[in-house]
Amino acid sequence: MARTKGFDENQALEAAMRLFWQKGYAATSLHDLELGTGLKRASIYNAFGNKRSLFKRCLSLYIGQVEAMLDTVTGAAASSREAIKKWLAFVIDFHFNPETPGGCLAVLSALERHQHDRETKEMVAALFRRERKVVEKVLGEGVQRGEFPPGFDCAGVAAAITATTSGMVVLAMADAPVSALQEVAGAVVRLLDGK
Repeated sequence: MARTKGFDENQALEAAMRLFWQKGYAATSLHDLELGTGLKRASIYNAFGNKRSLFKRCLSLYIGQVEAMLDTVTGAAASSREAIKKWLAFVIDFHFNPETPGGCLAVLSALERHQHDRETKEMVAALFRRERKVVEKVLGEGVQRGEFPPGFDCAGVAAAITATTSGMVVLAMADAPVSALQEVAGAVVRLLDGK
């Protein structure tokens, strides 16, 4: 007869994800994971494999949550300009939300790239590509609606916005005040307006 797990796997994944998000992969020890999840080391290994396997599951969970928010935030706006403005505001609010560890697990993982294997690096790169693709689509819709002129460089501007959101996260992780990030976001929106 198979033994049932005495814990909620999703809850344990969420707790482990928050630890990796707060400390990074390298600085999160198995002892940290035991304390954070409430699981014994053997239970962690039995349920998730090794630390790297657990991290990949956590990163996948995080990426899914960010992608859902990207779609929700950009899809709920009345205009492309408003969608970009809301996405930039979301990135700032997400970092400063007291309910989250702050920063971004994907950006932190990119900064720790020497700690990760090819698969993990590709997961992070895929999220950044997805963000760029969604932003490019939003900008393209703006061109179709006449918000931006014909010939507007949607791909280039989307790349710049994606780089800006990652840069804003790095600034926030370096303790930049919210006002500094709002200034960056405001400058991006003004650039969209040609100002």
